[in-house]
Amino acid sequence: AQADATLYGSFRVKVEDVDNQALDLGDDSSRMGIKGDVDLGLEGTKGLFHWEAQVYGVDDADQGVTTGNRLMYIGATGDWGTALAGKQYHPHYLWVTGQGTYAVFNSSDGATAEWNILGNDLHKRQQSTLAYISPVMSGFQLAAGAVVGANVADSTDDVDAYNIAAKYSANGLYLAASIGKGQSDSLLVAEDIDTWGLAATYTIDALKLIATYEDRDSAALEADAMNLAAIYNLGNGLSVKGRYAEKDIDGASDEQSNWTAEVEQNLGQGRVYASYWAFNSEAEDVGGEADRIIVGYRVDF
Repeated sequence: AQADATLYGSFRVKVEDVDNQALDLGDDSSRMGIKGDVDLGLEGTKGLFHWEAQVYGVDDADQGVTTGNRLMYIGATGDWGTALAGKQYHPHYLWVTGQGTYAVFNSSDGATAEWNILGNDLHKRQQSTLAYISPVMSGFQLAAGAVVGANVADSTDDVDAYNIAAKYSANGLYLAASIGKGQSDSLLVAEDIDTWGLAATYTIDALKLIATYEDRDSAALEADAMNLAAIYNLGNGLSVKGRYAEKDIDGASDEQSNWTAEVEQNLGQGRVYASYWAFNSEAEDVGGEADRIIVGYRVDF
């Protein structure tokens, strides 16, 4: 009676045909959670809470694991902005490489939709994060996050990692930029990692164009990645999507690349889709990626 809470979820299954492998029916990143706000007794400010878990069980591939923690944070929001604490997405993932920019396809694992994202180990659902997101100011917004402690008792840094980002949105145009760093002596990561990225989208009528660029600098991996994508809405919930992506690793002779095409049909609170993923031979040799066809069904609530 004192909270406005929403139970939500997304159950997803897929049939995947990977080159030189048998057909596989499996989960496609199903999840469920609860989120909402509460009255703090403060004028213009509400409390926030959000918990989300991975849901397994389609083929018991995870050896009896039924849930896995994805998000858990609390905070407050008002005219002054939003402050959050807990396990959460960093602005780098939310604004540069996440849904709406890079991740336009339904399949969402590291071998497909997030094949060449370079900042996930620092900026995707990171634990022990404090974050602030500013209010929208004439289409412009700022955000910053810091990983504090990260459950590492002997950390020598107060801040184990940080991320600062900005975005602008108006008249169909979206622009975002992000910079972040992870400290090696925090034991959150094994080495110093510097990551920065840019994203741009433009929507005109039924067409959305997307471009992203990401750069990572560390002792073990110096790389950059780019992504060009388009989504066209044909009407009645039917859309087609296409993407060309590259990943250039320092020391490798050539870029690794990927072409993807997908057809999606929305069905109210559900959708069906079919996608084709084509990788060049070097990408297969280096990262284990292989060409594949994926057909999936998703129900949201």
